Amino acid sequence: MKTFWKLILTFGVLALFILVLAFVMAALVSGLDMPSIGGGSVAVIPIHGPITMNGCSGGLFGGGYCASVDEIKEELRNADADPTIRAIVLDINSGGGEVVASRELTREVLKTEKPIVAWIGEIGASGAYYIASAADEIVADETSMTGSIGVIMTITHYYDLMESIGVNVTVIKAGKSKDVGSPYRPMTPAENKELTDMTDKVYDSFVRDVAKNRGLNEDYVRSISGGKIYLGVEAKELKLVDTLGGFDDAIDVAAELGDISGEPAIRMPEKKVTWADLLQ
Repeated sequence: MKTFWKLILTFGVLALFILVLAFVMAALVSGLDMPSIGGGSVAVIPIHGPITMNGCSGGLFGGGYCASVDEIKEELRNADADPTIRAIVLDINSGGGEVVASRELTREVLKTEKPIVAWIGEIGASGAYYIASAADEIVADETSMTGSIGVIMTITHYYDLMESIGVNVTVIKAGKSKDVGSPYRPMTPAENKELTDMTDKVYDSFVRDVAKNRGLNEDYVRSISGGKIYLGVEAKELKLVDTLGGFDDAIDVAAELGDISGEPAIRMPEKKVTWADLLQ
């Protein structure tokens, strides 16, 4: 009987060891490093592709390439609540996106209590720079494309094409502005002014928020804006970027802000497996 219980205990210990080993291996495979003893972790949160409030549209075998506001907000909140994480790096590679989506993420970054470093890779422009401006520090490569503080509205008209192929559209509306920007007819000067005024208001808000986030004078930010894109080295001279460097430099800055002693562990979000991944 004693031998039987010894065997049960031995198998139990072995099973526990296998479970721990499997957890460690899964963490390594997914890019999730274990927290360093006596130190701390830096969470890396990607902001890649167009910034959108909606989910990423994709094809049959996988999701699209975008920065989903809901997913990034959840990652920020999880990192802020995790006691093993001491700082956060936003890995930005985006040319911008929707206005409200960019503002929503900017607000979430500002609400996050832990230090946040924005690292701009290939590009961090327009709405993506909007979000980066809310970080405690911005790191960019000398050749990163950044800035583009501006707003654009595009309206497509194809009434000439429709007329040439004999297609007519009758619009019945209540309210004179109900079909502003209609592709079926030319835009009136009054309608053009209406949409221009709206775009200007969004632009003013963009400039005002960047100036506040970066601790800069609003008139100065307006003078260097206008949608112009700057290389990282130029952006640093203009005070749009704090430090020139690569991803590892951003991690070092985050570790310093998070008061991490020694080499920080890097916490990457778990990669969602798609059908496209399984077919590779």
